[in-house]
Amino acid sequence: MKKKIFLVCFICLMSGCSTAFREELINTQEEIPKERLPQQKFTYPYKGSSRTDVGYLKRSTNQNYTLYVLEGYEFTEEEPRKDVIYNQKNDALWMRIEVFPPNKSVEELNKETKEILRAGFSEVAPLDTHLIHHNLEIEAAYKASDDKSNAYGFLVRKQNQHPTFRLTIFAPKSERDLTPFLEMARTLQNA
Repeated sequence: MKKKIFLVCFICLMSGCSTAFREELINTQEEIPKERLPQQKFTYPYKGSSRTDVGYLKRSTNQNYTLYVLEGYEFTEEEPRKDVIYNQKNDALWMRIEVFPPNKSVEELNKETKEILRAGFSEVAPLDTHLIHHNLEIEAAYKASDDKSNAYGFLVRKQNQHPTFRLTIFAPKSERDLTPFLEMARTLQNA
């Protein structure tokens, strides 16, 4: 397919096709979606070493996106416009995903993220977004905690093929590495 597009573009360039036609061909090429495999291996840093897991492609009919869910985690649609991924061995370790339309204000979402965490925890502190995950465009990040658990709110801005979305991750105090959840979130794309 790519060879055919390249050949058509090359012929157009050599034969002096109109600029508009060449731009249309280039734009058409960019719109061809990359096929996502039903499963894929992921290697990521985890608790000071490297870990490799298989991720399985899942589709949210609730919010119209796809993402890979790693082995040992379960994906479920929680309620309208909210999905959940939880750890099968420890269901106190889970993540809520909320996808937003492009016209939703980032400032409003940032405020809502803090309010969500304040609803269950007394104090909410900002986190340095540059230290969290190098493959996500994190707009804002917060942490809240009580005696038994931590909660994290991440607002991820629209980038390439993924929409603006919020992650709310709940974890027991003993679990400090959220990398598997952030690795799965990194694969989120519009369906």
